[in-house]
Amino acid sequence: MLFSSRAAGALLAGSALIAIASPLHAQDQVEDSAQSGQAEANAEEANTIVVTGTRIRGARVIGDVTTLDREEIVEAGLIDLGEAVRVLPQNFSGGQNPGVGSGAGLINQNINSASSANLRGLGPDATLTLLNGHRLPYNAAFQAVDISAIPLAAVDRIEVVPDGASALYGSDAVGGVVNVILRRDFEGVTTSAQIGASTDGGNFRQQFDIVGGTTWDNGGAIIAYDFANNSAIEARQRDYTSSLIDETTLYPEIQRHAVTLSAHHDLAPGIEASVDAVYSNRRSQRVSGSQTLQTRRAPEVEGFAIAPSFRFDVGGGWQARIEGVYGRDRTLLDARFIPAEGSATDSDGRFLNELTSIEAGIDGPLFALPGGDARLAVGGGIRNNRLDYALDDGFFDAAFDVEREVRFGYAELFLPFVSSANEIAGISQLTLSAAVRYEDYSDLDELATPRIALIYAPVDGFTLRGSWSRSFKAPTLFQQFTFYEAILLPAAPFGAGGGDDTILFTAGGNPEVGPERAQSWTAGFEIQPDAIPGLTVSATWFDIDYTDRVVSPVSGGLASAIGNPGFASLIDFSPEADTLDALIAGAQFGLENFTASPYDPANVAVLIDNRNRNVAAWQVEGIDARIAWSGDVGADSSMGFDLSASWLDSQQRVTTDLPDVQLAGTLFNPPEFRMRGTARFAAGPFTANAAVNYIGELTDRRFGAEQRLSPTATVDLGIRYDIFPGEGREPGLEISLTVQNVFNDEPDPIGQRGPTDTPYDSTNYSPIGRFVAIGLRRHW
Repeated sequence: MLFSSRAAGALLAGSALIAIASPLHAQDQVEDSAQSGQAEANAEEANTIVVTGTRIRGARVIGDVTTLDREEIVEAGLIDLGEAVRVLPQNFSGGQNPGVGSGAGLINQNINSASSANLRGLGPDATLTLLNGHRLPYNAAFQAVDISAIPLAAVDRIEVVPDGASALYGSDAVGGVVNVILRRDFEGVTTSAQIGASTDGGNFRQQFDIVGGTTWDNGGAIIAYDFANNSAIEARQRDYTSSLIDETTLYPEIQRHAVTLSAHHDLAPGIEASVDAVYSNRRSQRVSGSQTLQTRRAPEVEGFAIAPSFRFDVGGGWQARIEGVYGRDRTLLDARFIPAEGSATDSDGRFLNELTSIEAGIDGPLFALPGGDARLAVGGGIRNNRLDYALDDGFFDAAFDVEREVRFGYAELFLPFVSSANEIAGISQLTLSAAVRYEDYSDLDELATPRIALIYAPVDGFTLRGSWSRSFKAPTLFQQFTFYEAILLPAAPFGAGGGDDTILFTAGGNPEVGPERAQSWTAGFEIQPDAIPGLTVSATWFDIDYTDRVVSPVSGGLASAIGNPGFASLIDFSPEADTLDALIAGAQFGLENFTASPYDPANVAVLIDNRNRNVAAWQVEGIDARIAWSGDVGADSSMGFDLSASWLDSQQRVTTDLPDVQLAGTLFNPPEFRMRGTARFAAGPFTANAAVNYIGELTDRRFGAEQRLSPTATVDLGIRYDIFPGEGREPGLEISLTVQNVFNDEPDPIGQRGPTDTPYDSTNYSPIGRFVAIGLRRHW
């Protein structure tokens, strides 16, 4: 089973990990811990367990936590965290991910072959990605984090909280949080290798990793290295892309090196120092273009981050911590434009993201309640993000180097009114949690985001939960400070005037954009009956009201926008001369005059300021559901299944006078329904697994007649054999065979708006096709 979604108490996790539970039995362990009442509070001084989705040791998160275990990821034949996250039903593969082609919109541009989480399809910038609870530097332009830069060999599991969590973590957590948990207290050396290819051609892939670790009386350390290399998939190798030139890259050539280090040491009783560090380097290549002009891009990405921390027991069950992060992520752009006739030209540039932060906090028990100790966490800190951008394409230069500083403080309260220590008829558990976070941005508003959550269990094994929260996302520095253009056009062709009347149209970045805001509700249940050990049935309803989204408001033709009353609030039909002059003065190229007359502000009949603006609203609603079971079926045999699905309704509205536009279930957006079902059987040295990935119907409304893309279901199979057994979760000597997309399902073709557009929905479907791989692992 590739993922195991559990309610708040899933697996012991967080930025300070002391215990690692077996993935098949972790829920039972955590339930016992979370419901042990006063006994748990008394034992808390001896541990530092923090669950993803809370900052309080020993508290239980009220909401879904989806867990992707490393061993289950490996069994599925996946080699990096980007591949693992992309199979989640709650995640959308659009955004910044390898294989996303042209024609899918700006936010889906594949700049450097990074991999980013994109929960609910709200955008990679609206999902917060953490490493052991620490922030990481952004990648490229869109304020996403490259999750593939962390070697899978170093990872214990990934925990996903698909709920607004700005009250705990600040900006970016509108869609939720992805927390990558590293191994701890690992002994020995494990090596693994995989080789595979697509049966239709291309994507010949080699992968190797090694992880080593040791422990000593007062600490431990691990270090992991990962290398992966794959060849490109070209249009000539797929019959459904014959409209493209043969050399067009459908999936990029990628070579990646990644290293991760994690260590901890007790300096004295009650004082622990730890450090997490990552480094990665990735080169990729892709080709696009037409018969008349070909473009070859070869970006290089290099990134690192180091996160030291100190924890101190201060008495009475309270613990203080100080932690910091410094990291940089640099993309060097390298493009060559090759015309059919004439000389080639070169373009280069960079995206350099830098993160510096320091934070301090304290948590511990406040007072006794019937169900255990009330617990409090408070803290604060300073974070600084920097983006250094430059582009020289041979025709013009664009550059800026800007920083944003934020000061923040937070508080979280956990109140266990009823637990196993004092349960009564009709109430087995009753817990309330509340959190609030305040952030003060150097160039934006001051923000306060609250969260309240409640969990109620009428009997053991049946839990009800709900939450309300507010979240926010700061605009990206690229949205604010990238250049904009000011273009003067004659008004008559657009039906906006005659004679000497003109239109001034602006488009690009806007320093005046502010934060995006969201309000989220969730309600759900979980059933784990004692009568059927190992069975979990759960469902969660979610509703996200996402407002002040930053967009370029006019996405269609100017004539249709000018004549549409719904755009009236966004168009100025009597612009002031000072406003026009200021816009022209700030434009990258000054005024670009496409009229036959000199510029005269008195002749400007219409101003369309189409720079980035806080105007759009998204209404996102849906249900996540799961049923899973695992257990022993013999002396040395086990089996299990896991079926998870997500139904999503997502609509966007640019202004209150314009109609809602359906997003979910349409081209280049998440499907309305997505599901993954897995089954696993193990007997002695043999393990077999199978998975079905289902993507619901999509609709293409870009042209006059709607086109419907049929639902698709792909099947993955894997087998593993232990030549000689290992110990615990570590293999002895293991050989594996995996086949992804067994029946070689192909994406439906779609119409192209331009000759270089990818002729299928590359955000939902992959050109990889059937992929066969052989792997070998050994623990030394």
